[in-house]
Amino acid sequence: MILDRIAKKFYLAFIMLLIFSVPANADETYKVKKGDTLSKISKKFKVGIQEIRQLNNLKRSGKLKPGQNLIVKKTGTKIYTVKKGDNIFRIAKKFDMDVDELKDINLLESDALKIGQKLLLEPEPETKTARENVVEEIKKMSESEELSKVGVKDKLILFAKKFLNIPYKFGGSSIMGIDCSAYVQKVYGLIGIDLPRSARLQFNEGESINMDSLSIGDLVFFRTYASFPSHVGIYLGNDLFIHASSKGKKVSIDSLSAPYYFKRFIGGKRLIFDNAEKENGNLPHEG
Repeated sequence: MILDRIAKKFYLAFIMLLIFSVPANADETYKVKKGDTLSKISKKFKVGIQEIRQLNNLKRSGKLKPGQNLIVKKTGTKIYTVKKGDNIFRIAKKFDMDVDELKDINLLESDALKIGQKLLLEPEPETKTARENVVEEIKKMSESEELSKVGVKDKLILFAKKFLNIPYKFGGSSIMGIDCSAYVQKVYGLIGIDLPRSARLQFNEGESINMDSLSIGDLVFFRTYASFPSHVGIYLGNDLFIHASSKGKKVSIDSLSAPYYFKRFIGGKRLIFDNAEKENGNLPHEG
């Protein structure tokens, strides 16, 4: 728990560093001239009127003033300043984001916001280092003779760990960016078990397992922003699970004992069974 608190402090410090140290030349700006309108500026820079309003916090009824500097293109980290009347749901909708994604990027434990508060609207830009090799490595691994001698659970974990550090992207389903349920679906698909696309539907698969009875390869589910299951990962044993984490912004390994996950855990699901379980009539569920 102490390590979790220290890690959180460092992450919050990092967020503040991002917010207050964006390079001065990161954004493309335009100085308003006499006779300019948002429509004219929009056409000039091929940017939507609504986007210009959002970038500059302009009200729909507000008029432009000659000499006013407008951001017409944002090339640095996207940041939003909370205004009077804002709430987490309106801001998420305004920028076409998921509420849980917005909260996780900013490490918000509640929906409460303060006027003037700075919110990151996206994780820091990810590099593409080593991502291109993942697919090739998995392909070679799946075709090797050695892998045919490995048990199903061990094979699942080998594949799962090959995705470590692949960037998280809400709604993503590729090595360039993937979300929690797409990650689980892809890893299980590599061992021949088909799963639905969403965490909510994946929760309907397999046999229900409580936290004390979890076994390697079981799915672990969490409620993060809604009453239904909205986050999923794969149990590794020793209280650890691997998942595409919006908090960590990549596929990473975390502990079920970490406060954030422990209080949101709602159950596990088993889709792979040991030989003894098979003999008792419990077979792997293949969707």
